[in-house]
Amino acid sequence: MQSNLRNSTATWALMLANIIIFAAINLSPVLADMFLLNPSLIAERPWSLFTVFFSHELFIHILLNMLLLFVFGTRLERETNYSVILGVYVLCGFAGSLSTIGYASAIGYQGGPIAGASASAFGVTAAYAALRPDAVVLKSKAIHWVAALFVVNALLTIQNPQVSVGGPAHAVGIALGLLIGYVLRSKYGTTRTKK
Repeated sequence: MQSNLRNSTATWALMLANIIIFAAINLSPVLADMFLLNPSLIAERPWSLFTVFFSHELFIHILLNMLLLFVFGTRLERETNYSVILGVYVLCGFAGSLSTIGYASAIGYQGGPIAGASASAFGVTAAYAALRPDAVVLKSKAIHWVAALFVVNALLTIQNPQVSVGGPAHAVGIALGLLIGYVLRSKYGTTRTKK
């Protein structure tokens, strides 16, 4: 496990960026307006399509996303390399941002700015699960964790679409992460590790 942590510099860098931005946003509401994704202001703040997946307002939100990134990101980086984890994180986050814009428009979302790295964190989790579906992570197969994330996300989104406006972004992160993970299998194989 210690070599896992030492050989996960990109994962640690992503986590550190999230923690620093979380602290900054909570100390300065002006930064929150600049970093969070506001579907009605996307033309004025296009950079927020990227900054949103490093941004959180609630402690429980960043805690859950960083836990996923720590548990699955370190494993994915160990199995592949730093550029893979960075690529999965950014691609899934950006795809999640685009889907949030589309979904918000479709449901006539009138809420405030949206925060969170869930599409990225879910994408990293799914990429690892697709690469190593039978790997045991916290006493369950990696692919079972992804199924649980998807089901809980779907239930929350269906139950209250206005509150769970990020739900489709999470699903897109999972789907894209799975696709990337399956592609990675051709390069990294399927049976390298079981834990």
